[in-house]
Amino acid sequence: TDLMVEINSIISQYVEMEPHKVNALKESLRFDISAIDFDLLRREFANSKRKNLIMRDLEEVIQDKLDQMIFTNPDRIDYYERYQQIINNYNSDQDRATIEKTFMDLMDLANKMDQELQRYAREGFSSDEELSLYDMLFRDDLSKSEINKLKDVAAILLQKIKAKISELDHWTDKPETKAEVDNLIRDTLWAELPECYDELSISEYRQRIYEYVYMHYKGVA
Repeated sequence: TDLMVEINSIISQYVEMEPHKVNALKESLRFDISAIDFDLLRREFANSKRKNLIMRDLEEVIQDKLDQMIFTNPDRIDYYERYQQIINNYNSDQDRATIEKTFMDLMDLANKMDQELQRYAREGFSSDEELSLYDMLFRDDLSKSEINKLKDVAAILLQKIKAKISELDHWTDKPETKAEVDNLIRDTLWAELPECYDELSISEYRQRIYEYVYMHYKGVA
């Protein structure tokens, strides 16, 4: 009990809540990386005699957020791999210098994750879901005009998918309704993608996007 009190005290010092977010954060306060005051956390860590407690708490915050981030956008797996590398390095040698380095590495990772969660706005999208489709369709060899076209395709495709699913009753329960969504994805990709996307690549992207939609919207009636 004393340990939990101390941990909660530490959390309350470096996590700031806006009044209108209190209710939303009650059930999963630790998930909101953007609510962490990193400068205050660094100072707390530097002065604390129990650095491992603060480091472990930050580790849990990152792990919880990573689960959400990767579910929303599987292309973010590199953040999870970086996290695993940091933790593996820590577990191999837990001296004081390692704890301090691990903490700083986790802080750097948490900052990068927070920036990634804001990337959809920087890319001109209205949601992280649109960005997820864009990332799945993106290719390194695209020109600037093709990239702009691809962004339009991602936004249009998501809008069409959601509209179609809203028309269907438990769409994942029946082969014919699943086929409607799958065909919608196929037709949209064929009609809207830049010409550099050939038949084989469109088939592969279609399959990947359908699997993503099935996992994320299978509970939508």
